[in-house]
Amino acid sequence: MPRYRKPRSFWAKAKIALLPATLGLLLLATGAAFVGLAGGIAFPGMGTAAIPGPVDMASDPIPVNVLPVSDPKALVPLSTEAAVAANAAIPFAQDPIVAARPFSALIAKVDDWSRSLECMTAAIYYEAGNEPVEGQQAVAQVVLNRVRHPAFPRTVCGVVFQGSERTTGCQFTFTCDGSTARAIDSRRWRQASRVASAALAGAVYAPVGLATHYHADYVLPYWASSLSKSARIGQHVFYRWKGGQGL
Repeated sequence: MPRYRKPRSFWAKAKIALLPATLGLLLLATGAAFVGLAGGIAFPGMGTAAIPGPVDMASDPIPVNVLPVSDPKALVPLSTEAAVAANAAIPFAQDPIVAARPFSALIAKVDDWSRSLECMTAAIYYEAGNEPVEGQQAVAQVVLNRVRHPAFPRTVCGVVFQGSERTTGCQFTFTCDGSTARAIDSRRWRQASRVASAALAGAVYAPVGLATHYHADYVLPYWASSLSKSARIGQHVFYRWKGGQGL
């Protein structure tokens, strides 16, 4: 398990990793506010992880005007019970769920792997630490689906910490709500790290398909109606963009 650092050093590392992706995102989002080695490398305590090749990326970026534009944390003002009922009433998309291809990344240095693993582990731990393993795998798949999608940053840390420099606009709530200041449950962190490591090494969680968004079932974000509802895993509802934007 990678050693979890105090929040300040963790944030500093994440922001350094995020800088190139942020510059690229500014170019993509001008004029709009944006809401959504062959062989193997041995790592201490992890054995050998097979990394099959570079990430497949679409050549053309998705036009900004087809993306959800509301603050990802902006919620319809409903009680918990009303939100659960409203979410249940939204029908699932009828088109079949297409499983993502196994994620692959060109990781040239142990530092690159460690940084990706730590950011992915944090996302799983804080977003789905109380969920069964399937819920944790689903969150990991969303992170990787975003890395693959041209509308998002192209690194794991860039995806996880996108928007974290703002009090609104962070894509993963734990990055801007103070959650990282709380003490870590080492058992749950180790479990999250195992799921993260498997996902980075190519494990695919097929039930969420190409989903790039999710939320807890006891809240209703304004953006939910603009996306295709794909699956419900544990307490999370998963979505992908409609049509060709979902890739």
